[in-house]
Amino acid sequence: MLFQYTYPENHTLGHLNDYLVQFVNSIQETNENNNFDLEAYFHPDFVDILRESPTLLVKFESFFDTFKLLPEVSKNQFLTILSDSQDIESLFLNENIDCNIYKTINIENLIGNNTFKDLADFLFTCVKYDRWNIKEHYELIYNALEYKVCPFCGVHPLHKTYREDYDHLAPKAIYPLVSINPKNLAPMCHDCNSKNKGPKDVLYLPNGIRRAFIYPYTHHIAVTINFVNSIIPQTDNENPNGKWSISLNPDNDNTKNWDDIFNIKKRYLVDFIIPSYETWLKDFVTDCIEDKIDLNNTDTIKIELQRLGLRFRRKWYDQANIIKGPLFEYLANCDNQLFYNSIKKLYNRIVNSTK
Repeated sequence: MLFQYTYPENHTLGHLNDYLVQFVNSIQETNENNNFDLEAYFHPDFVDILRESPTLLVKFESFFDTFKLLPEVSKNQFLTILSDSQDIESLFLNENIDCNIYKTINIENLIGNNTFKDLADFLFTCVKYDRWNIKEHYELIYNALEYKVCPFCGVHPLHKTYREDYDHLAPKAIYPLVSINPKNLAPMCHDCNSKNKGPKDVLYLPNGIRRAFIYPYTHHIAVTINFVNSIIPQTDNENPNGKWSISLNPDNDNTKNWDDIFNIKKRYLVDFIIPSYETWLKDFVTDCIEDKIDLNNTDTIKIELQRLGLRFRRKWYDQANIIKGPLFEYLANCDNQLFYNSIKKLYNRIVNSTK
C-alpha cells in the first residue's frame, strides 16, 4: 500500500488452493451416477491429507454431491468464475471487472446451496496448520521488507518474533472463491486488520459502486500528508483546543479508498496527533535546549521545526514519523506568530526550571 510486499512464489501455502482448483476441474464431467472417489478426483499428494481429516473430507463430499447434479452450463460457469477469480491482482486494479459474480450470494444462487462457502471456510482453518508453513511464508515476506512497519498505515511496526494478522484483502465472507488463495492474504497490523478494515468490501463502496484497491504485492501509493487549514491549539480564542485538518495528496480515488478502508485520517488524528502533540513540541524544545539552540527568535524556531520535519520525513517509517514529518513542516511554515510565541514561552519556562 505505502510500499510493496514481495510475494513468496511457489510456496507450500499455495498448494491447498491449487488442490481445490484442481479438484473442481476434475469433477466437471461428473453426473448423478458418479460416486465420491479420492483417487479419481484429487491430486495424489492431497489424498493422504484428506484421509487424515474426516471433517474436511465431508465438506468436499457435500460440495461434490451438489456439483455433480448441476446442469453442464452451471458447471462450466462455476469453473470459469473460479478460474478467473484467481487473478487477484486484476480484480483489485481493474475497476471494469464485475466482481459481483464472485460473491457468496452469486455462488450460492448458482449451485443452489452454501456447500462451497462451507468448504472454503473450513479450508481456511486448515491454512494455519503446520504442514502449509504459514510461519515460514510470513518470515519470507518480513525478511524481504525494507521497512519493518505495516504498509497499510505506515505507523505500527511488524514483528518477527510472532506472526502478524493475515488479512483477507477481499473478505472471505464475501468472496469465498479466493478465501485460501495466498495472493489474497497479506500481513497487516492488528489495528489495520481487526479494528479498522474488518469485513469491508475493498472492491465496492457501500453504495455498490465498483472501486479499485491498490494491490500490495505489486503496487503502492505515493501519498503525502498536509495540515493546511488547521487551527493550532492555543492560537484561536474560539477554538482553544485547536482543530486539525488532514489532507491526503494526491486527492484521488486511491487515497480516498485507502482512507475509507483503514480510517487513516481519523486514526492519525485521534490516536497520535491529539494525544501526542504537546509531548512532541516539548521534546522539540528540550532537544533544542540540549543542542544549545536559542528559541527566542522566530526565524530560528522556523528553521529548527523545518529541520526536524525533514529529519522525520527521511525516516517516515519510524515511530509515527509519517505523521510527525509533515506536521512539523507545517508548523515551520504556518506563519502563526501566536504559535511561535508559545514556543518561546515553553522554551524559557524549561530553561528557567533547570537553573
